Amino acid sequence: MVERITKLLYLDKRIRILLFTSLETSLGTGLWFPLLGIYITGDLGVSILLFGFMTTIGQLVQSLVVFPSGFLSDNFGRKSMIILSIIFSILAVITLLFVKNLPWLIFISTFHGLSIALMEPSRSAYIIDVTSQERVGTAYATLAIFQSFSSIITTSLAGVIAGILGFYWLFIIALVVESSSLLIASFYLKESLDKGNIKTRNSKESLSGQLRNSLNILRNPPLFAVLFSIVFHQLGLGIANPYLTLYTRDVLAFSLPTISLILGLQQSGIFLGQFPSGRIVDKYGGEISFAFHIFITTPVMILLIKTGNPSFIGFILFAWGLTFGLDNVSRIKLIPKYRQNSGTATAFGLISLIAGVVSLISPTIGGWVWINFSPETVFYVSAVTNFLGSIPLFILWVYDKHK
Repeated sequence: MVERITKLLYLDKRIRILLFTSLETSLGTGLWFPLLGIYITGDLGVSILLFGFMTTIGQLVQSLVVFPSGFLSDNFGRKSMIILSIIFSILAVITLLFVKNLPWLIFISTFHGLSIALMEPSRSAYIIDVTSQERVGTAYATLAIFQSFSSIITTSLAGVIAGILGFYWLFIIALVVESSSLLIASFYLKESLDKGNIKTRNSKESLSGQLRNSLNILRNPPLFAVLFSIVFHQLGLGIANPYLTLYTRDVLAFSLPTISLILGLQQSGIFLGQFPSGRIVDKYGGEISFAFHIFITTPVMILLIKTGNPSFIGFILFAWGLTFGLDNVSRIKLIPKYRQNSGTATAFGLISLIAGVVSLISPTIGGWVWINFSPETVFYVSAVTNFLGSIPLFILWVYDKHK
């Protein structure tokens, strides 16, 4: 029975430590990051617009660092980047514990942005390094399943812990969990790249030459379709996501435990949809899978503002969460498929850099729309932007089927 489950979920021994490391990191981050907007705008009195600016700063840092992060991962290995990512996440929690004024609060967004930028290319490339192409989607979905499970727990409990013990103890618990993740990665995670290949690659070509060659991955026209869709999807989500909890609190007047439970339902949908998403992408391809996920985001954003019932909102977010796994799993199939002579992590980093730089202003846009128009308009703008992002992928899917 255990062997059948291991085979089904693709629990290869080479990615088990990566799985445990990601699980612990997700547990720690899930305790504090979803409620960051409520803590900063409520307990610390920061305005909505300034919170949007802080979020933009984090995305700017993430966008600027993700490309060199992938490049360094391809040249010097995955493990060091993953460890650095966890360290910066820990620094973000420490900052939350000791900082209360706005100038220093910027470091929270900075550290969190660095953490994501250092983790994502290396973690995705690590899975590709140790997995056959036919099972990449399933392997990535397995990792996402366990991360989603941790998010269900932390997102559902975070509001309760903060409500009973206060945000200070919520941050302390997060710090302990993330420190445990750092220890596991440092002592047990094995490098997925062969050291001999890394040395050969570095000796044959200068770093500047590798950087120039990495830009060639954009010469393939289908990659522009993927890039366009990622950009508009991130724009759409970035406009609305930072303000979802604020909308439920300020407009719908939901309590903190209710908000936490709604977010928990969303994470439950993400958890249940991860594994089927991996198998769907492996079977049908990333183009149509990604297009469907982006397209379905549009009616979700509109339905959110058409009801004030917490149960219905929870159901809507749960249903959207079921499609969430199609996003990252599709990217992990599409980017290597259309890249040219470039390292895997470098390709992920470059795409993330371009998409992130273009969409980094989205939280500020959301805050501006909230103040100058209405909170509901934020979600309408998000819906239209996501719809535009789905169109190139549908076209690419048709092109791929008939070429």
